[in-house]
Amino acid sequence: MYNLHAIATRHYGRITVTLGAELATTCDAAEVIDWYPGGDRVYLVDPGTAQVFISETKRPGPCGEVIMPWNRTVEIFDADHTKVEIFVNEQKRLTVPVQDVKHEYNVYKLLSITENIYMIAPDGQIVPAIYVKVFGPASYQACVDYVNKQPKAA
Repeated sequence: MYNLHAIATRHYGRITVTLGAELATTCDAAEVIDWYPGGDRVYLVDPGTAQVFISETKRPGPCGEVIMPWNRTVEIFDADHTKVEIFVNEQKRLTVPVQDVKHEYNVYKLLSITENIYMIAPDGQIVPAIYVKVFGPASYQACVDYVNKQPKAA
């Protein structure tokens, strides 16, 4: 496995680890086999980091000598750890920081001719089609300020 890289972001207590690498031949294979916390690994003492475990294997040939891209995403429910360690065949290969994603929100207006009814929802949330987005993404307070400045229905 060449050029192993990862990005880890946290949003609402969930770390999303996006992994990428290059496999040396068409016979090389890799798969995420476990993660911590939340996977099958159990520690008596917390290791102090979230962890992702990759198994790299070789399939029987014939093999093409072609660099093969490899990408995976792992979701880890973890609100505390600030780093993620990446292991390949039980060997630590990479440590990356967890970047916290800003919590942003959107303001939606009910599709109504007679009433001004607004809803504030987290960015990326699925919203019923009876609402239309009118503001955002922005901080929660900016969304509240936007709603408070809108004219009230008679």
